[in-house]
Amino acid sequence: MSYTNSPQVYLASTGPIQPVHVLIQQAHLPVHVPVQQAQMPAWNMDTGASSHLTDNTGILTSFSNSSMYPSVFVGNGHSIPVTHTGHSFLHTSSKPLQLNHILVTPHIIKNLISVRQFTHDNDVSVEFDAYDFSVKDYQTRWLILRCDSTGDLYPVTQQPSSQTPIVLLSFSSTTWHRRPGHLGDDVLRRLESRNLISCRKSKLSALCHACQLGKHAKLPFYNFESSVDSVFEIIHSDIWTSPIPSESGIKYYAIFLDHFSHFVWVYPLHKKSDLFDNFVAFRAYVNKQFNVDIKALQCDHGGEYDNTRFHDLFCQNGIQFWFSCPRTSQQNGKSERMLRTINNLIRTLLFQAHIPPSYWVEALNMAAHLLNILPSTAINNEIPFTKLYNQTPTYEHLCVF
Repeated sequence: MSYTNSPQVYLASTGPIQPVHVLIQQAHLPVHVPVQQAQMPAWNMDTGASSHLTDNTGILTSFSNSSMYPSVFVGNGHSIPVTHTGHSFLHTSSKPLQLNHILVTPHIIKNLISVRQFTHDNDVSVEFDAYDFSVKDYQTRWLILRCDSTGDLYPVTQQPSSQTPIVLLSFSSTTWHRRPGHLGDDVLRRLESRNLISCRKSKLSALCHACQLGKHAKLPFYNFESSVDSVFEIIHSDIWTSPIPSESGIKYYAIFLDHFSHFVWVYPLHKKSDLFDNFVAFRAYVNKQFNVDIKALQCDHGGEYDNTRFHDLFCQNGIQFWFSCPRTSQQNGKSERMLRTINNLIRTLLFQAHIPPSYWVEALNMAAHLLNILPSTAINNEIPFTKLYNQTPTYEHLCVF
């Protein structure tokens, strides 16, 4: 689009218009229209218009039979004449928004508000999204006007002027957090979205010391990631007790989870004391199949782990023993999360197959196999089988449980 030195206005979005001659009106005295008689205009927000445009003077509060812009260039390259210049405003519940220097041209199809001129004259910002647009005070970020948009344009839905002015002071999010009794962020956002409070958001969210002291039952646990470079450097283990014995009398199962590959092995147990023999068998399997030895075992402080047989075995073979503190299952988080994942899958398989809960051991083996050949978020969506064996698993053998 090219600009000339002659005073003209450019418009980006209008409908098809036939070419007309440019008319320059002679200046006359301004005509003022009482506010009560002004019609409610159907305005549309337009980011491509350089001036406000309307097709008649009936929606203006005041107008003049002259204009410094004799014509308007529209999107198809044609020009349409400007007959008057006027002023109006938009009613809101808090304050009127000025519409200055409105150009009247009878050939315009939609009444358009120039976003650029509107924000400059009222010191506001306009935010658009897929459902509506909002007008906010530029300094305080206080919401002044919100209009829904269900069509192709952004129409302005005017709010009737209130007899009693409503003033909502804008405070910081920290102040509004404290005022109603230390609200959570989600509740604060709901109140603000309903325009019940005006919240000036701060760039940095402050940590509330009073909330920490008054609401927390215990100190938080911080994430700790052990760094390993190969398989079987750290094995996580835990035991789960089933509320229902299996068909073969199994009441427990133990897991051994490799930290590096996230591959899991499951061992059904009749008694918790069987754990030691199963660990010895698992260690022998690792030595024979992968030609490495387990370097460390991470587990809770249960008696099935913390006993003389385990301590003697680890001391003789140089295996490290890492216990979590009493009543702090969070320190054995990998094992706890794997148990929860396995149990969720066991229940799902049993419900899907309409099998009694006493067949949970059969579902346990299936669940472990599926988890080992599927991507895991714990290792950035890599596949445990691939990380352990350096091979891609196949899925043709899978059947519905």
